[in-house]
Amino acid sequence: MTKLVAGLDGIRSRLEALVAQHRVPGASLAVLDGDQIIDVATGVANVRTGVEVDTDTLFQIGSNTKLYTATLIMQLVDAGRVDLDSPVRSYIDDFAVADKDASKQITVRQLLAHSSGMQGDYFEDFGPGDDCIARYVESLSTITQVHPPGDRFSYCNTGFTVAGHIVERVTTRPFHEVLKESLLTPLGLRSTTVLLEEMVGFRYAAGHAGGEAGTPQVVPEIIMSRSSAPAGSRTSATARDVLGFVRMHLDDGQAADGTRVLSDRSVTAMQRPQLAMPGSPSPNAHIGLGWIMAEWDGQRVIGHGGGTYGQLSFLQVLPDRRFAVCLLTNSTTGTGLWRDLGGWLFDELAGVTMPEVPRPPDPPPILDLAHYAGRFERLSQRFDLEVEDEELVMSVTLTGPLADNVDAPSQRLHLRPIDAERFVVKMPTGDAMVAFSDFDAKGRPGYLFIGRAAPRVARVPTKRKKAVTTKTTKKTRSR
Repeated sequence: MTKLVAGLDGIRSRLEALVAQHRVPGASLAVLDGDQIIDVATGVANVRTGVEVDTDTLFQIGSNTKLYTATLIMQLVDAGRVDLDSPVRSYIDDFAVADKDASKQITVRQLLAHSSGMQGDYFEDFGPGDDCIARYVESLSTITQVHPPGDRFSYCNTGFTVAGHIVERVTTRPFHEVLKESLLTPLGLRSTTVLLEEMVGFRYAAGHAGGEAGTPQVVPEIIMSRSSAPAGSRTSATARDVLGFVRMHLDDGQAADGTRVLSDRSVTAMQRPQLAMPGSPSPNAHIGLGWIMAEWDGQRVIGHGGGTYGQLSFLQVLPDRRFAVCLLTNSTTGTGLWRDLGGWLFDELAGVTMPEVPRPPDPPPILDLAHYAGRFERLSQRFDLEVEDEELVMSVTLTGPLADNVDAPSQRLHLRPIDAERFVVKMPTGDAMVAFSDFDAKGRPGYLFIGRAAPRVARVPTKRKKAVTTKTTKKTRSR
């Protein structure tokens, strides 16, 4: 009996206890150790219906999908049909963003390494048809640049949707067909899909929010637009299926039956560091081609994660140990569950400690916090920083269509400095890091980084509205 199987009851008990502690309605967990996978599940798929989660329940895996999209691109590289360092226009001849030079310069590699510079959180809905991804890409002509192509890492959903359309253009088939025929079927992943008409044949987890402050509730919208499917807007799977995909990468691109799905050269290329990732608590954090890479206790780690409406998923792999964990949750409180459960699993079964966000020094470094004050903004999110009582305070506001679909009030967060470039911020789900870069001669940072880069912008003053007294009510109101 292996250590993994012997510990199954303990894993199940720990999962159940932590799900309750973190107010997560339901969760599904799979662990790979060597050639063995175990999976367990607990809780409910939907608090309204009370339907229980089992290991066959589908959850949304979010941006873990980017690993699948990157793999499809690398299959085309293997076939000699795509060159990573060729411009996107080599495959989508009418590709255009707002910046004409960037439209010509952005390469396929930059899409997979989140370095195209395009605004990354563009989520327009172009319907359920097979042409929705093409229409999404056609609409990018007004999308601006956060930074020049290839300049730095900045997480970019938009770029992966463009990569998915390259798959469509080169193969002349819809993304979902290529995904199924080139990856899911050869790997035997029968519980993975991006199509609603297939999801309804499974027990399905609904997303939940509100658990941070009380009882979690089902989110207003269960699933995101199909238009961003290659970036992870709606891919649904079991935790076991996700590790089935991972196992192919650990087996140098071969399926369990020996079928060659991806060349070993492409497997290695996807795990080769492309750019450093600022603001990560993990040492030596880099982005590969799809994979997010780091080191834990000196051991190489690859992984990803994902978030959709009320669902969070987590995936971390020790490739040299052939050990992997996938956790799928249907709650915005899933991060706390992962922190406690994932940390315990890696420590207990692999002898590796997950890194934590560094603690700010006490006393803090001497900094002129006024240099950090101002507005930083990217598509869908605005950050306003100001100094209050000798502390740096950041107000975070969702903007645009994303704000219409996500019920998230503005947050006021306190930033504590580690040094001039790194600050710790206490989030509802735990500590996180904010990084600053591109300091000018006066010491003012040009970019704020928290998962994505946000450039400093001029704050537009708002005019205060005058109070008007009506004759009928004698009450003051603003208009």
